[in-house]
Amino acid sequence: MKHFVLLVLTIFVLALPVGATTLPDDFDVMIIADMKKWQAPGLGLAIVKDGKTVLAKGYGVRSIETNEPINADTVFQAGSTTKAFASMAVAMLVDEGLLSWDDPIIKHIPEFRMKDKYVQNNLTLRDAFSHNSGVSFLSNVNMFLSKSLDSAWAMMDVNGQQSSFRRKWDYNNTIFALSGRVIERVTGKSFHQFVRERILGPLGMNNSLLLDAEVAGAQNRAEAHQHLDGTDYLITYPYIEYSQAAGMLNSTPNDMAKWMTFLTAGGKWQGKQLVSEANVREMLSPQMLLKPENIYPAAASYEHDYYAYGLAWFVHDYMGKKVAMHTGSINGMSAIIGLIPEQNIGVYVFINSDHIEYRHALMYKVFDMLLGNAGTDWSEKLYAVYHPDAKPVPAVSAVAAVADKPEHPDVANSALVGTYDLEGSYPLIIRETNGKLIATLGVGQTELVHQSDNSFLLVDPENRHLPVTTVLGISLNSDGRVFKVSLGRLPFVRRN
Repeated sequence: MKHFVLLVLTIFVLALPVGATTLPDDFDVMIIADMKKWQAPGLGLAIVKDGKTVLAKGYGVRSIETNEPINADTVFQAGSTTKAFASMAVAMLVDEGLLSWDDPIIKHIPEFRMKDKYVQNNLTLRDAFSHNSGVSFLSNVNMFLSKSLDSAWAMMDVNGQQSSFRRKWDYNNTIFALSGRVIERVTGKSFHQFVRERILGPLGMNNSLLLDAEVAGAQNRAEAHQHLDGTDYLITYPYIEYSQAAGMLNSTPNDMAKWMTFLTAGGKWQGKQLVSEANVREMLSPQMLLKPENIYPAAASYEHDYYAYGLAWFVHDYMGKKVAMHTGSINGMSAIIGLIPEQNIGVYVFINSDHIEYRHALMYKVFDMLLGNAGTDWSEKLYAVYHPDAKPVPAVSAVAAVADKPEHPDVANSALVGTYDLEGSYPLIIRETNGKLIATLGVGQTELVHQSDNSFLLVDPENRHLPVTTVLGISLNSDGRVFKVSLGRLPFVRRN
C-alpha cells in the first residue's frame, strides 16, 4: 500500500502544469497549425522566464515568393513596440538628472508651436508617452502623409483639439515622437544613436536596425504581406525611419529575448543596473484608465480589475497578475510584446503579415503555459472574436444586394482635376497625366481608376497587384460640379 501511494504521488507530481522554463512537446505543432488557421506566412517568437531564454525561434517563411525559412535572427519591423525604447531612453536620462517625466516639451524644444497655447505650454513628456494630449487625429495622420516629423510638427499650430487636454486617451504618434527630439536636444545625439549606444549595444542587440538603409541591406529579413480575399500577397516593406521614436525599430526574436530579460530584471543586465528599478516601475505604472473594448477586442474578451495605459505600455491585470504589453502594427507587419514582471515572464511575437491577431492569442497561451493556468484555447477563442464573418450569415436576395449597392455620380476624369483642401492637413492635388488620374497627398500618390459603376478605385502604385475595394468619395453641388472628395475619413473641399 505504501508503494502504491508513492506511485500515485509520483504520477500526480509529474502531471502538474510545467512552470518555470519548459514548453509542451507539441508546442511547435500547435503554432504551425495556428499559423495556417490565421494565415500567417511567417512568425518569430521569443519567450523568457526568470532571466533565461525559454525559446527564440522562427516559424514559416520570410517571403511567400522565395519560401526562405525564418529563424531567430530574422529581422522584422517592430512598429509601435519601438515606443518602449523611447520611454526607456528618457528613464535613463531621468536617472541622470537631465530630464524629468514632467518636463514640458517646450522647455527643451522652445520653438515648438501648437494651436492651443495652454496645451503647447503644458504638454509634458509624461503626456506624450500617455497619449492624452487631445490634439486632432490629423496631427497623427500628417506624419504618415508627409513621412516627415518636422513637417507634421510644423502643422501643429493649425491642428486644434479633438478632446480636452488630459481627459481622454488619443493615440498619437506625432506627439509621442516629440520625446525623441527632446532626447536629441539634451544629449546632442540623434535618437537612433542614443538608443544604439545606451540600449542596443549594451544588451548585445546587434541585429536590431533603426535606419532604412540598414534594413534595405539586411540579408535575413522577413518580407511584408497582406492576406486579402483568401490570398496572401507580398507587399512593399514598411520603411518607417521617419517615425523615429514612435516606430523606427526593426528587430529579431533573439534580440527581443535580450530586451525582455533586461526589462523583467528591473533594468539590470549582466549584473549592471543600466536604469533604476524605480524608473522601470514608473514606465509600467498606469497613467490613464481605459476601456479595453475600445482598444483591443482580445483584451475585452475577459474581465479586468483595471485596464490602463502607462508610459508607452498598456498595463492591466490577467489572472491576478500585472501585465505590461504593446502591439506594433504597420503595413504588412504585426508584433506584440507582453510582460508579467512579477513572474519574470516575457513574450514577443513577430508576424510578417498585416494585422494578424494571432499575436494576442499566442501571447496569452504562453502566459497560461508559464503560469500553469488551465488550458484556454486562445486561438479558437480569439479567432471567433476577430473573424465574426466566419460565422454563418443569412442569405441576401439579389434584389436586396442591388438595393444596398451605393450609387456613384457620373463624372469625367477632367471634372475631378483640381486642388482640394482639408484644414489641418496637406492639400489633395488631382492631376491627369498621360490618361491617368493621379491624386497626390503629402508625399504619397494614388491612382484613381474609373470603373463601370462610375466609382474611382484608389490604387496604390507600389502595390498594384492587390485587390482594391476602396473608392474615392465624390460629392456634387447643386450645379453638378464636384465640390468635395473623400479619402476614407478625410474630406477635402475643392479650392475656389
